Amino acid sequence: MAMIHEDGMAQFSLRKLAKRVGVSPTACYNHFSSIDDLMSAITEYIDTKFADAIQKGIELSLSTPENLMVELGKEYVAFFAENPYYFSYIFENNDKNIVLTDTDFTGDYTPFVLFRNTAIQLMEQSHIPPEHFRDNIVIMWAAVHGLAAMANMKAFHYTGDWRALTEKILKDKLNIC
Repeated sequence: MAMIHEDGMAQFSLRKLAKRVGVSPTACYNHFSSIDDLMSAITEYIDTKFADAIQKGIELSLSTPENLMVELGKEYVAFFAENPYYFSYIFENNDKNIVLTDTDFTGDYTPFVLFRNTAIQLMEQSHIPPEHFRDNIVIMWAAVHGLAAMANMKAFHYTGDWRALTEKILKDKLNIC
């Protein structure tokens, strides 16, 4: 992931990876028959870890459901702050499907589906009219996704705790539910 992040996918090869980690190119090809196989394995690994982080946020709020989106948001941002190479890899990859229309915000990317379904559940419990769901999900997603993007900007530096910052912003500035 560091190589892809530093040099870009166009410069990546299994041969260069082997040299960087100190093994023979044959060793890489023993595990992955092609770069595509390696990229598939990396994508599956990251997607699972990201979905686990979203699920952790949901589980952390079970005792305080009013903090559901705050805990989910904190885990979302922290995941990318703690794994800086994952953000660009996930969201620059063309195999994700998140669609914003004039009436809905949908997708089939598992972490997004967890985020969206949790937000809808919370809005339903808060008796928010369904016609407000799309815009509220956009606002929630934009807030945490924007913070995660900031955590991954090479020119942006934050010396504090991303979870604490996310909690403060979501509690103080977002009033959706």
